[in-house]
Amino acid sequence: MNCIRCGTEVPVGAKYCPACGFACSPSSTEGSSGSSSRDPLELALLEAKRAAKDLAEAMAKLSKRVAATAGTAAKDPSGTAKKAADRVKKEVDGALEDLSELLKEL
Repeated sequence: MNCIRCGTEVPVGAKYCPACGFACSPSSTEGSSGSSSRDPLELALLEAKRAAKDLAEAMAKLSKRVAATAGTAAKDPSGTAKKAADRVKKEVDGALEDLSELLKEL
């Protein structure tokens, strides 16, 4: 059986594609013409939630990297690099908070 989203082979009985994480059901992986028991809007919402969660995780990692860079930049005698890194970190943190609020609404 193959995932209808990415085409990767999905083990029998698996609920999610091991490659892309798409929610699979037996009818959605067999490629049959039968309809899935899940509502297409529900599937779209689940996929949007998963994508938003992945984005939130990526932004959290980015925020940590920016913080680490700011720590290194703090050793810069002129302080220019630290100011720039602090500004970027603040923007990333703000975007992460906005995304967290959106996830709560989903």
